[in-house]
Amino acid sequence: MHIADAEKYLLSLQPGKIDLDLARLKRVIAGLGLDPLPFPAVLIGGTNGKGSVATFTEALLAPHVRIGAFVKPHVFRITERVRIGGRPASDEAFCAVVQQLADYLARADVAVTFFEATLLTALIAFRDAGVQLALIEVGLGGRFDAANALPRVLTAITSIGRDHEKFLGTTLAGIAIEKAGIMAPGVPCIISRGVRSENPDCAAILRKLAALKHAPVVEPRVCASRLYGDLFPPQQTFALTGCELRLRMWLQITVNQLGLYQAHNLECAIAIAAELAGREYAPLPLQIPSSLCADYRGRFEPHRVGEGIIILDASHNEEGMRALAKTLHEYVPDAKPLLVFGCQEGKDVARLLAPLQALVSRVVPIELPILHPMAEADVAQGAQAAGFAVLHAGVPFAEKMAQVRADAEHGGMVLVSGSIYYLGTIAQALGLGEAGIAGLNQ
Repeated sequence: MHIADAEKYLLSLQPGKIDLDLARLKRVIAGLGLDPLPFPAVLIGGTNGKGSVATFTEALLAPHVRIGAFVKPHVFRITERVRIGGRPASDEAFCAVVQQLADYLARADVAVTFFEATLLTALIAFRDAGVQLALIEVGLGGRFDAANALPRVLTAITSIGRDHEKFLGTTLAGIAIEKAGIMAPGVPCIISRGVRSENPDCAAILRKLAALKHAPVVEPRVCASRLYGDLFPPQQTFALTGCELRLRMWLQITVNQLGLYQAHNLECAIAIAAELAGREYAPLPLQIPSSLCADYRGRFEPHRVGEGIIILDASHNEEGMRALAKTLHEYVPDAKPLLVFGCQEGKDVARLLAPLQALVSRVVPIELPILHPMAEADVAQGAQAAGFAVLHAGVPFAEKMAQVRADAEHGGMVLVSGSIYYLGTIAQALGLGEAGIAGLNQ
């Protein structure tokens, strides 16, 4: 099986469908020989920040334990969803695991969705690679997500915001209830400081539900306060205050991920590491390094292009766009970037773009044939309704990207946002490729 065949097979499994039957999935997990799981699992849920928390935690624990991390969606290659030892699975390993899954599903005559299949692929890959600990990013909601079929030793909730409202409801309280679905009796749950500071009512709901489920609530004891940051190479430094007896820490830590929101993600990752410290795979006390490199793409990711800059950002919901606006204001307050924007159907474009009104004036609408895209005309209409000038509407994609790159090469700033699923395709069309990120892993 070639990697293209593996991806094609996974995408053929009821693409885009959401199936809420966790009992069926548990039977599949057992049939694959993964019950009980041969490794402890940490479930990381929330609206935004899950992948950042997972990869920060991965980087913190990698020197001590063989980590498997399941993060989604991918930016360039589907193998990015299955990380072993801090890196995406190799094409060969990924294909071998997909073949195992395909063979089992054929024998058992059972159907799974694409989202379930990618999780199952990760679990098989972790087992075959001898992973000692798995970090599992929870997808839609929490209560009915495929990951909730797994046993867990720890859970974390990174943020509460509006997204997937068709399935999760339109109120933050209702969304909080769905996210709390990953809590389990006797299993500690870390609630990010960001939830408490930005949505105190939701934090109260989470604490009440934790009490009902007899899940001990853990609040991060270490606070990360941003000191300064640079676009090139991308890095920001935080002061660390507070005390965690199971950790040894420096007074400062520098990370290679930008975004003001990374402070709460870093705090959450440190809290996860602290809860796991002292177990058979993590020493006590655990050393928190003075610098941390997380191999994670598309989170306020800057590139030099000619005389200008292109920034790739995964913000795709209201909470994320507000966080993006704060980060833009901090790093490039007077730049007025050209925004390349596309999203999935069902989104309120005007509402999504509202936080950027003081920072962006021009929008290039995008439609790509990926996962129920919103029509370009509708994206343009929503942008205009929010008061933005729309450029290059109706122009073929390749020509549109050539014009956008030319804008950057001549000293402009370009911001790409709106859909994580679009980032890889747009980055490649802009000539950025899969590698060569300025400062990444340097």
